[in-house]
This record gives sequence, C-alpha cells and structure tokens, in this order.
Amino acid sequence: MLFKGQKIGKYQVLEAIGSGGFGSVYLAKDTWIGKHVALKIPHKQGEDVEKLLKEPRLLAALDHPHIVTVITAEKTNELFYIVMEYVDGTSLEQLIRKQRKLDVKQGLIWFLQICDALGYAHGKKVIHRDIRPANVLISQDHLVKVTDFGTSRFLIENQFASTRVGSPPYMAPEHFSGRATLQSDIYSLGVLMYECLAGRLPFFDTNPAKVAQMAREGNVKAPHHHNSAIPLELSQVILKSMAPALSQRYAAVEDVATALRKIQASQSQSSQDLAHLVEVESGPVVVAATPRRETRHMGNLFCWNCGRPISKRTQSCPHCDVQQY
Repeated sequence: MLFKGQKIGKYQVLEAIGSGGFGSVYLAKDTWIGKHVALKIPHKQGEDVEKLLKEPRLLAALDHPHIVTVITAEKTNELFYIVMEYVDGTSLEQLIRKQRKLDVKQGLIWFLQICDALGYAHGKKVIHRDIRPANVLISQDHLVKVTDFGTSRFLIENQFASTRVGSPPYMAPEHFSGRATLQSDIYSLGVLMYECLAGRLPFFDTNPAKVAQMAREGNVKAPHHHNSAIPLELSQVILKSMAPALSQRYAAVEDVATALRKIQASQSQSSQDLAHLVEVESGPVVVAATPRRETRHMGNLFCWNCGRPISKRTQSCPHCDVQQY
C-alpha cells in the first residue's frame, strides 16, 4: 500500500486509482520530466523477477492505439512495479454504473475499438482472459484503451491457456474448464456488450460453479428484451458472441467487427434517410399557384375555375360563385 506523496525512485505517488486481484494501480508523476504515469504494484512481491516481468514483457510486444502502453518495469528498494501510460478518463464499469445503459450508437463505436484492440492482440497470439467493463478505459477524447493484461497469456506452443484465472460472470464455458482460447475473449466481449446495452449481466450468481453451469447451458434472454433501443441484428450478434459452443461462436474477433460495422452502416443510412425525410417535410412551404384568371370573352360559356357551363352574360359562376371578369 502506497501513500500520497510517497516517492519510488523518480516517481511521486499522487493518488490511488484502483486495485484488482493481481495488483494496485496508482497515479504518479515522473519528477524528472513532469509526466503523469500509472504505477502498477503487483500484490505478490516475493515472486521471482522473471515471473513478475511476464506481464510487462507481454505488454511491450503490443503497440496499439487502443491498448494501454507499458513504459518500463523497475525495482526500487525491493519493490517491483510496472510504469504504464496514464489514461485520464473513466472505465466502462464506472460509466454504466452512472448511466446504467450505453447509447447504442456510442456503444457500437467503443465495441469496434475493443475489437480492433483484441484483433491486434490475437494476431500476436495474446489472449487477454479478463475482458470486462472495469478493464476498458475511456479517455477524455472518448477513445477506448484496453488495460490489465495481468491475466494474459501467449498462445504459441499451446492452443489454449490451462489456468482458470478470470472474472466468472465474463468467463466462457471452456475457460472454466481451464481451456481458454482466443474465442474465449469473444465470449467475454459478448457479455460486456450485453451488460453495457441491456444494463445488466446476462446471468449472475455469487457461486462461480453456478455461473459456469449457466454459461454452459446458455439460456440467455436476448438483450433487446431489456432495452428496446437495441436493434434485433445487434442482439443476435451479442448472442452469437456468447454461444456456449465454440463451433457456434464467432471464429475470430474480426468477424464480430464485420457484423458490428454492418449494423453501424445500416443505422447511419437509416439516420440519413430520416434526416432527408425531415428536411423535405420541414422545407419551404410550396403554395399552389392560383390558376390564372383570364378575361372572359362573350363567347366563353364555361367557368374558368370549375369548368362548368355558365351564361355568357353572368358576372359570377352560379356553381362556385367565382367572379368571371
């Protein structure tokens, strides 16, 4: 536990940001260059340095605008810590606690950015294993930054990660069995999208074993039943992302992104069509021109207005009472 004002090497602690299963994070200032950074202090300080370096080395291999950047890892006075990019903003978890539900349009933008980050990481054979709202930061510029790769693993020699580390409500059925794959991140993304748009988790229990059972059964109420603003197509994408069987789930995060972009494009087109309709309906009022009244000659035996026959000597039509001139 660090305190405000405490110095670790050249870094001065400003405040605590948060704490998770693997460590605590603090906002600090690099006193040499005056830059704000985030210091992650692992709880297990007695472990071998090689084990502690696993996360920063993994993060060092990832260079993406939607993934929090690791700056360095250091050890000062027997305290090991990771120096990371500080994201001035909030987490998705804090946002949905405040708003309960995300706007669908904004949600699609952020979900696509998460897909970009995961697609990049998966391309490097890195599985996150803990995708949830608390690990997705939103900067002041409304950009996503995926963080907390403390549970991540490289899938180079093996096709799956053998440990069950993660957050139960977001874990895929195979993850509970100790066989997490890249598709397990897609399942977690599906749960995240569900929670952000429906305002609730698809299922929850304080007993992880019961959560695992519910995940295997996959009896989930479609998110659009909780929020009518969710398009049916988006609801289907979320449910497919959360399919219990790998064969029924999206094979790659790029497939999820493709489906989300189609929905986004469809919504954009619908908005343009509506805007055009509103523009047409609210445009300048066109007043129908009054038919030109020509001077009636003596031989003109029909009303210029209604076309009915009239006497050549009448001054007004007996049918519509319009002057004939």
